[in-house]
Formats: sequence, structure tokens, C-alpha cells
Amino acid sequence: MEFYDQIISPADAAVATWQDQSFEQCTFKKLDLTRMTLIGSSFVDCRFEDCNLSGVGLKNTKLYDVSFSNCKLLQVDFGVCDPFGFHVDFRGCQLDHAVFLNRKLKKATFVDCSIREAFFLKCDLTGTAFNNCNLELTRFEENNLTQADFATSYNLVLNPDENNLKKARFSLHSLPGLLVRYDLVVVP
Repeated sequence: MEFYDQIISPADAAVATWQDQSFEQCTFKKLDLTRMTLIGSSFVDCRFEDCNLSGVGLKNTKLYDVSFSNCKLLQVDFGVCDPFGFHVDFRGCQLDHAVFLNRKLKKATFVDCSIREAFFLKCDLTGTAFNNCNLELTRFEENNLTQADFATSYNLVLNPDENNLKKARFSLHSLPGLLVRYDLVVVP
């Protein structure tokens, strides 16, 4: 079934199953989709607001220009999504334990997010902004972080030898997290 330009909220019974569906320019509000299967579905130019998508199954799911606002996305594996046209943005979201594997996230935005114990591996994060995000225990390995902006984020620990950091932005208080691997002591 195809859904176009609709607002889907808990009061709507319009979506019988979330698998193999097509959504375009839809807004999803206050839905609890915890551990739901969205396998094979397509979301194009959609917005999720105040939704719980923790543990949601995204195998072969298409996320083209999808924004998430004030959503819970705990333990979500974005690495299994359809890579073609993949583009997501997050504002005020909980992305703890999320996985981004081989994702192109050029110029994506993460604003006021909790991204604790997440994993970014072999991603293209060129020009991506991490604004005021908690990156506690988040791992970044083999990523392109060219011009990425971490200036206002905190609890960042990142190995410069394992990532391309050309022209990436960091604040002075992030320096200890960049030097952790060298076992240096940085004093204010």
C-alpha cells in the first residue's frame, strides 16, 4: 500500500502492517513502533516526531531524506538499510547503541542528541554536524570525517589515526578525547 502526504498518529488505523510499505512526504507523530519490522519499506521525505523506534528492524528499508525529531532510536542498526539515497537527520533524539555501518551521511545533522555507545564504521560523514551531542563511549572507526563539526559535542573519544579528520572542527575541551590513545595528560 502507498501512503502520500499523510499524518499518521496513534489514532490512525491506516497502517495495518509496516513491512513492504511505501510512504512519501508523511509525518509520523507519537507512535510506538518499538521492535516493529519495517523491512522492505520505503520512506521518502518523511518526518518522525516524538516516536519510539527502539529496536526497529530496518533490513532493506529505504530512508531518503528522513528526519527524526525527539525520537527514541535505541539499538537501531542503520547499517542494514538500503544504501541508495540514504539520508537522515536527527534532532533531540536518543541514538544510544545505534549502528551506522558503511553509510553515506554527508552533511547529516545530529542536534541535541544522545549518541552513547553507538558505532560508526566505514561511514562518509563529510560535513556532518554533531551539535551539542553526548558521544560517550561512541566508537568512530575508518570514517571520513572531513569537515565534520564536533565543536559543541562532548564526551568524544576518537582515534585520529583511524579516521580521516581533514578540516574537522573540535573544541579545546575535546582535545583529551583525541589524545587518549597516546596516554597523554592534558592540563587546563
